[in-house]
Amino acid sequence: MNYIKVFLILNCITRLIVCDAYRILGVFPFAGKSHNIIFESLMKSLAKHGHQVDVVTHFPLTEPTKNYNDIINLNGTMENLVNNYTVEFINQISGEIVDLIALSYGNRICDFMGLPEMQKLIKGPRKNSSYDVVITELFGANCYIGLGRAFKVPVVALSSAIEYPWVAHLIGNDDNLAYVPNAYHIGVGRMNWWERLNNVYSHYKALHRFHSLTEESQTESMRKYISPQMPSIREVEREISLVLVNSHPILFGVKPLIPGLVQIAGLHVEESDEVLPQKNESTEGVVYFTLGSMVLIETLPTNTLKQIYKSFEKLAPMRVLVKIVNRSNLPPGLPKNVKVLPWIPQQPVLAHKSMRIFITHGGLGGLIEALYYGVPMIGIPLFSDQFRNVEAFVAKRMMIPIKLNEINERNLDNAFNCLINDITYKNQAIYYSKLFKDRPVSSMNNAIFWIEYVIRNGNVLRSSALDFYWWQLALLDIYGPMFVLSCIAIFGNFLIIYNLFFKNSNLGAENGQYDEKSYSIIKTKIY
Repeated sequence: MNYIKVFLILNCITRLIVCDAYRILGVFPFAGKSHNIIFESLMKSLAKHGHQVDVVTHFPLTEPTKNYNDIINLNGTMENLVNNYTVEFINQISGEIVDLIALSYGNRICDFMGLPEMQKLIKGPRKNSSYDVVITELFGANCYIGLGRAFKVPVVALSSAIEYPWVAHLIGNDDNLAYVPNAYHIGVGRMNWWERLNNVYSHYKALHRFHSLTEESQTESMRKYISPQMPSIREVEREISLVLVNSHPILFGVKPLIPGLVQIAGLHVEESDEVLPQKNESTEGVVYFTLGSMVLIETLPTNTLKQIYKSFEKLAPMRVLVKIVNRSNLPPGLPKNVKVLPWIPQQPVLAHKSMRIFITHGGLGGLIEALYYGVPMIGIPLFSDQFRNVEAFVAKRMMIPIKLNEINERNLDNAFNCLINDITYKNQAIYYSKLFKDRPVSSMNNAIFWIEYVIRNGNVLRSSALDFYWWQLALLDIYGPMFVLSCIAIFGNFLIIYNLFFKNSNLGAENGQYDEKSYSIIKTKIY
């Protein structure tokens, strides 16, 4: 009898575990390494929570992980973006970033759905238990949101970058541009009239440009690769159940958020378990220099590199760690206190107790890591949202900015002297680090909770704002008639006053109806 009780208890426990485990499909078609760090962290954590995770990616795991399967390897389907951009190329694309995202990183990537492996996944026979949710990136290729219709499941969209204008728009959380700067607005604090005008213009310019470039192409891709009955991409975007964005109030300020848009900045930092070997310690401190996973520092002009050498040499006995992929492309004269490596584990370096200064291009992932570990920075923005990112940290007095074309020995020396000798920058970094970490639940647990919530409850977080036109959301259909009625009322009152006083007065004067007494009274009032 006791054996039966034990069996029943174990059976119930097993059923509970099975019921709480979901099948999750992650599709990440963009080959950006920095983007993938966020996706990989989330998917691995979901697997650790007992969910069965299948992933389509350019970056398969190097070590097997329980419950985690890389089912389709996209590596080689597009150009390699890791350590493949020169500084000169970045200067050329800096003014066309929306076009780059919409076309090269959007429309073109939608064609990956036509790969045989992807077609087998989309249209092949379903297993006994199909997926419970699709998680995909929200960047340029929004066509992958259509996979939710293919599998008849909710879609969770994950943005590893900041909220581009088209991100908040599709979930019904449009920003109030009177005080919330968009991704392309450089500046912090209260905006004056001209800044608000520029904020509105740049926001809607980017939104309209992205929509016009992706509407026809991505709609056609969904109908070609998923189903001929697919609606337009704009309608499919509105079917997203949840958006996770790599942001936090400490980064860019407070703004209203609907429940369907969840900020998860710091998610990848909390999950890092890398440790820097103790042999890399420097008792005098370490300066770390990188321009991210895409841009090669060695492609800077030779004269600029020599200016950097001179400034770095003055930092001795402090050590300088620099990410250089092709050391042979560097000019001669590398200082002895400078160590160059083709790959550097960034988080362990920033977390190390000897870390003093982080020289960065302003990529959001690296900034969040520096914020988490309380590291002062020098910011050299290159393109896209990096200018806004750098400006936000300059305002916090955690960073000193240097323009790309102004990198020289003097500017670097001044920046190093400020960060080393003025304790304010370190204190500010520690202060904002504490604010960033002070939260009721970790970013990872928060993300996982809302993903599971959507799986359990479906599209209940959908905002009714998606059912209105922009002019209705702006209350123009209310303010417009009110303004017209007010104008009519004012004009009507004016006519009444005019008829009662001025017209009657004129008629009286014309008919000679004023006697001498009335005239004297009027004269007295006037004079």
